[in-house]
Amino acid sequence: MVFTPLLKGLCRDNRITEAAAMVFDKMPKLGCPPDLISYTTLIKGSCSAGKTSSATQLLRKVIGECDSLKPNVITFSTVIDGLCKEGAVSKVFDLFEQMHSLGVLPNTVTYSTLIYGLCKQGSIKKALPLLDCMASKGLEPNFVTYITLVDGLCKKSLLENPGKFLQYIIYKGYKPNVVTYTALMDPLCKKEEIEKAEKLLEDMISRGVQPNVAAYNTLINGLCKINKLEDAMKWLDEMVSKGMLSDIVTYTIVMAALCKKGETDKVEELLDDMISSGVLPDVVTYSTLIDGFCKRKELESAKKCRQEMVSRGISPSIVTWNIIIFAFGTADDVMNILDNVVLNHRVPHYPTYILIKAYIKRKKSR
Repeated sequence: MVFTPLLKGLCRDNRITEAAAMVFDKMPKLGCPPDLISYTTLIKGSCSAGKTSSATQLLRKVIGECDSLKPNVITFSTVIDGLCKEGAVSKVFDLFEQMHSLGVLPNTVTYSTLIYGLCKQGSIKKALPLLDCMASKGLEPNFVTYITLVDGLCKKSLLENPGKFLQYIIYKGYKPNVVTYTALMDPLCKKEEIEKAEKLLEDMISRGVQPNVAAYNTLINGLCKINKLEDAMKWLDEMVSKGMLSDIVTYTIVMAALCKKGETDKVEELLDDMISSGVLPDVVTYSTLIDGFCKRKELESAKKCRQEMVSRGISPSIVTWNIIIFAFGTADDVMNILDNVVLNHRVPHYPTYILIKAYIKRKKSR
């Protein structure tokens, strides 16, 4: 339908009033009555614009007045998401009842959204039983479900022992998968409780659950943050030994930590290993390397890195240029760099000029 992309465009631009006029006025006049996609698009746009009350009214209008239309799980889930983000979780349970009365079955996304809403308002004890409800309907919790519960438990200080939570969900009949384990490892790594996270990864492997790149990245990132680079490299080597292709995120995490520690020689070795394994560096990787070289005053290496970056067809970002501007030594250098920024169709933003001002001030004070 030609109106659908127009509606999506209006909603994307938060022109909800115009979108509503199209649905309720223009479309009927042109002999093109709105369908469920039209209504759902307007409902989603209203929720995104913070007009959840209007979205709820529109849903009720569809239910009550449009005999030929039946809201589906996407329509309901969209409104439920809006209400949960708004903190109006009590209204969500009414919508659940309406869904059941219309024969519309909630899916994993619907339940995960409600769990998010309950955890957000601190009602973690009301959220946990929804796992049983999902299981009774044959629905598998996803990463969002678990990470939401784990986050809610952490905020309530109810997840002092992730192993116990793991035993709880096993007791309830859930078979933990890599998503479950990663969701449990993530807050531990953020709290720098790396040993507990490592034990979870080891437990995962012992249960025959194969860690994926996301699981390894979570642990490697946590180790790098507390400067346990040897352990991080150990897990990186294990990934490679298992034939698992590390992604650009894995390598960039480790490179950033090595740069921070000043071990730029190891960074260059790792870059060669990365490229030889078929993982190509991106602008973030090169910016990380350049930042490390600049902080170590290895400016020739930084120049070489930027040249290699360009030779690979990767244009430096404004962040890259900002790093270089603050590191290089003469006014001519800085002006040449600024010329390069413009020639590469990058528009210098306010922080760039702040850096130049700070650079000039620093030079004057010497």
